[in-house]
Amino acid sequence: MSTTPVFAATNAQDLRAQSAASRAAARREEIKANIQARLDARKQQVVERVQERLSNVNERRTEHFLKVLDRLSAILDKIESRTEKAKAEGKNVTAIETAIASARTAISSAQSAVDAQKGKTYQITVTDDGTAKGEVEAMIKQLHADLKTVYDTIVAARQAVQNVYQQIKTVVGSTKDATPSAVTP
Repeated sequence: MSTTPVFAATNAQDLRAQSAASRAAARREEIKANIQARLDARKQQVVERVQERLSNVNERRTEHFLKVLDRLSAILDKIESRTEKAKAEGKNVTAIETAIASARTAISSAQSAVDAQKGKTYQITVTDDGTAKGEVEAMIKQLHADLKTVYDTIVAARQAVQNVYQQIKTVVGSTKDATPSAVTP
């Protein structure tokens, strides 16, 4: 049984249609891959930008914390000189000296926490496009938690200096050259 010319034309049209459909499908796949490559490149740029911002935030905050600690140390130095004057006047300053030592320890502890934080880097490693958002969010939360921990040590140091100030105020009276209320972390 031979095919009639009508069926042969239909088969040829079917072949051309299938060929066109397969070419269109291949073209769609090519376009989809091209779009996916662009999206991957864009996601990579976004991740790099977020990573850079995390680094900048960490640097800015640690620099601020270092300035706060410097101010706290300067205030403590002023209080210490005032304590020496009170000691020379014959007043009992042993509690103040103990509080000063405690405040110096708190400042030293906060200083080491800031130095450790300054040395940290926040590398975002994207293993899968679907998990990229979660990994970025996790790294942001980690930076926030680390900075909060450092902040808490600075608040403790500030509180220790405030305690010294309150003690010297009771022993010596009002001190005009040592006001820790100007320091806010």
